[in-house]
Amino acid sequence: MTSAADVRGVLTLTDDLNRADHLLASIVAISEQTCKLVLEAAMEAARADACGKVSVVVEQVCRLAVGAGVASGELAWLIGELDASAPDANQQAQAGAAISGLQISLLAMSHAIQELADSGAPAEIGASAEALRRSGLQLEDLLPAS
Repeated sequence: MTSAADVRGVLTLTDDLNRADHLLASIVAISEQTCKLVLEAAMEAARADACGKVSVVVEQVCRLAVGAGVASGELAWLIGELDASAPDANQQAQAGAAISGLQISLLAMSHAIQELADSGAPAEIGASAEALRRSGLQLEDLLPAS
């Protein structure tokens, strides 16, 4: 007969085995969602800029900078948890690819926003460009060592 302690032990072991997969899925989902946010914010800011709606441009890039900062913090925590769960090489590579893709998106958007700031846009735009750049650079520390 199986005891309750044996069942809990098996469930815990199963949870531990699936933990890396669950963490990886969260890392990929947050990275993809943040990349989507970057694209949507860029399109909205470009539309607003074309119409001369500076306040909308400022709102979009500031919202993007905040969202990217939150996502970077969440990803840092998730990567720490993934590392603690002893991921296999494939899981590490998938997490690295997701983080790297997001990093490229953030740094490219930061550069584009900085160009807008350099052309005389409000100070908030330059601050948002810098915040995005910092978020992108912070992701470097999350990438697996090669």
